Amino acid sequence: MFKPDIMLDKITDIEVSDLKKLNITTIMTDLDNTLLPWNSNKYDLSLRKWLNQMAQNGIEVMIVSNNSYDRVEKAVKELPVSIVARAVKPLPFVIMNHIKEEKIDPEHVLFVGDQVMTDVLAGNMAKLTTVLVKPLVNTDAKKTRVNRFFERPILKIMQMRDKNLYWKDSLNDRK
Repeated sequence: MFKPDIMLDKITDIEVSDLKKLNITTIMTDLDNTLLPWNSNKYDLSLRKWLNQMAQNGIEVMIVSNNSYDRVEKAVKELPVSIVARAVKPLPFVIMNHIKEEKIDPEHVLFVGDQVMTDVLAGNMAKLTTVLVKPLVNTDAKKTRVNRFFERPILKIMQMRDKNLYWKDSLNDRK
């Protein structure tokens, strides 16, 4: 349940051409340490360029966060994204309900996050393709530190069992 389908350095490594090959129309992504540092609302211009490129190619990017709507909206108000707040990850119910309400085919969704025990688990339980990315900053909120403590050995064990589970350069990296 904790195993991501792929591991990438950062969300902006996801390219439109790879998404088209995989028939992905929607990216559901975590906010803190995936799109933006957990302790800042400042984003890199490469993120804005990437989000604009997704929008121009008809790929919707949704922020799926356990934070309140106000907190998420404040962080991403200038960015071309939609918001699913109070997602209660790792539980998949809010995610699954949103997909159903919006009439999105789950086979066309990519779920991206920086935590194995919340993001990957939620995406896997919702039966979505999951991508684990490295956290944007090396620090975490207090509530996240406990998860990080447990996820490091879990990830190492999964990598020992599956030699294809390593940090890749793109969705189609088949080294």
